[in-house]
Amino acid sequence: MNTDTATIKRIQQKVGTAADGIMGPLTLKAICTALGIAAPGKVPEWPSQAQVRLGTSIFGKPGNENALVNIVPAYPLYYDGKRVATIRVHREIAAHVQAALREVLEYYGADAISRLGLDQYGGSYNYRNTSSGKSLSMHAWGVALDFDPARNAYATKAPRATLSCKECEPWWEIWESHGAVSLGRAAGYDWMHVQFATL
Repeated sequence: MNTDTATIKRIQQKVGTAADGIMGPLTLKAICTALGIAAPGKVPEWPSQAQVRLGTSIFGKPGNENALVNIVPAYPLYYDGKRVATIRVHREIAAHVQAALREVLEYYGADAISRLGLDQYGGSYNYRNTSSGKSLSMHAWGVALDFDPARNAYATKAPRATLSCKECEPWWEIWESHGAVSLGRAAGYDWMHVQFATL
């Protein structure tokens, strides 16, 4: 282990983040918090769900095929046991989704990603209503993604929802650093769901 890695690990232990020796976004944020200073780089601000549903936000109208792009995930994702080549999201969030998945791979590594189910993909763009059926889902704009739905179903609460465990906190912090919202963390349900729209 070189001195730089050893130093980073000591700093990480001091500020209370995972001591993996990697100076990633979570470590930088923890250091800045410990020092009482603002972390570099502003967290993006996305429209609210209400604004999105009005159809006048940067995401436009729901189901707009021209606003959707296919991106290659940074690590293998599996839908119903089959590897997906690309995932489809709104072009406005594409770079953030790609960056978040790269940061997840950098932080966890392939083995932990598989063990925690972070590679179990439940879908993104899907023109449909919410589970309650009262309004269009954020999926209808391609600004929401689901992960590990089998173990994090809509009504599954913490601690039974596997994505609510302590080891998954950095996963959510990575998404949140891109302005995304976890319904599980914010509202206590639908732990599979992350969206680029505020509640």
